[in-house]
Amino acid sequence: MKIFHSLKNFFFKPSKKLGLGVLLLLGIIIGIIAKVSFNAALEHSSTEEFCVSCHTMVEMQTELKQTPHWKNQFGVTAGCADCHLPHDTIPKYVRKVQALKEVYDEVTGRFSEPGSFTAARYEMAKKEWARMQANGSAECKACHRYERMDFDKMSPKAQKAMRAAAAKDQSCIDCHKGIAHHIPKAPEGEENSGIDASLVASDLTAGKVYYTQIQTPIFADDAMKQEIGYLESVVPVTFVKAGQNADLVELNMWRKHKGFGRIWYNDFAKSIVDAVLTKKFMESNPKFDVLETKQDQLTSITWQKVKMQVWVKKGQLASDVAPIWANAKEMFNTQCSVCHKQPDVKHFDSNTWVGVFNGMKGFTSLTPAQAKVVLRYLQTHASDAQPTESK
Repeated sequence: MKIFHSLKNFFFKPSKKLGLGVLLLLGIIIGIIAKVSFNAALEHSSTEEFCVSCHTMVEMQTELKQTPHWKNQFGVTAGCADCHLPHDTIPKYVRKVQALKEVYDEVTGRFSEPGSFTAARYEMAKKEWARMQANGSAECKACHRYERMDFDKMSPKAQKAMRAAAAKDQSCIDCHKGIAHHIPKAPEGEENSGIDASLVASDLTAGKVYYTQIQTPIFADDAMKQEIGYLESVVPVTFVKAGQNADLVELNMWRKHKGFGRIWYNDFAKSIVDAVLTKKFMESNPKFDVLETKQDQLTSITWQKVKMQVWVKKGQLASDVAPIWANAKEMFNTQCSVCHKQPDVKHFDSNTWVGVFNGMKGFTSLTPAQAKVVLRYLQTHASDAQPTESK
C-alpha cells in the first residue's frame, strides 16, 4: 500500500517547486517538439533522396526516369511517395510501420548479393499490386481523376477504354502495371505452382476421369526417367492404376495424321490442345491405338482418334472440374471486362476463340498459366462445345 500511495503522489500530487501552469506549459512545449520532430521525420523519410539512399532503390529510380511520371511536357511529375505512400493519415502511418521490415532487409544485407534484389522484385511487385487494387489505386487517383478527364481529347481507342473504366471506378493498376517500372519476370517454376491442393484427388478410381490443373509433364515409365511431353491445363484423362512413383493414365485424343503428329487435341478438327509430345518420342514410333479416322472437309486434313497410356507424377489430378471452370469464368469476367464488355462465351466457336483471346490477353494482368486456363474455358464452352460433363 505504501508503494501504491507513493506512486499516486508522484503522478498526481502538485509539485512544491513548480507550479501546475509551468508543468502544463512544459508538457505543451515537449508535445509540440515531439509532434514537429515526428512530422519532420515522416516528411524526410518520404523524400526521393531518402528512398534512393538504399542502393537497391537507385535501380528503381533509373527505371522511373525513363517514363513520363518523371519528366514530361507539362512539368507535373510523381515521385516514390506519391505512388507508394497512402495520402490519408492512418493508412500512411500503417504503411510506414510496414516499411520498417523493408528497411530492416536493406540494413541486414538481404540484397547485398548480386541479383538478390532482382530475384525478389516479383514478389514485392505482387504485394504492391494487391495493395493498390485493394484501395482502388487511391494514390493514382490523387492526380488522375475520372471526373476531370476530357474523354473527347483522347484517341477513340483510349476513349472506349477510359469511359468504361470511369463508369465502374476501375482501379488503375488493373490495366497499368509497368507504367512506371518494368514488370519483373516471374521466378523459375512460378507458373507451375498453381495447383490447388484442395482439389487434388487422394483416392483414384480405375476407369474414372480426372483433370490436370496446370501444364503437367508426362512420362513413358513409372520411374519418370523418360519425359515424353506434357499435358495442358484442365485436360481429361482416365485413371488406370497407381505405380510406385507415378500414376498411369489413359489419353483419348485426336491428332492430325501428318508429319510427326505430336500435337494431340481435345476434339476432331478443333484447336484445343490437350497434349504436346516430344519429337524424339514420336520419332521412336511409340505404340498407340488408332480408334477412328476422319477427314476434315474444310481443310482436307485427315484426323485420327488415338488412345495411349502414359505416366504422370502423383498428386497432380483433380476429380472435380467445376471449381476450375468457376475460377476461369471469374477471371474472364473480371479481367476481360476492364476495357470493354466481354463477348458472350458462346459468341465464337472454339477455333475462333484462339485469335480473339490472344488479341485480348495482352491488356490483362493474367499470368501465362492463368491465360491458358481461361482460353481452355472459352474453347470448351464455345458455340460448338459438346454438352458433356467434361465441358
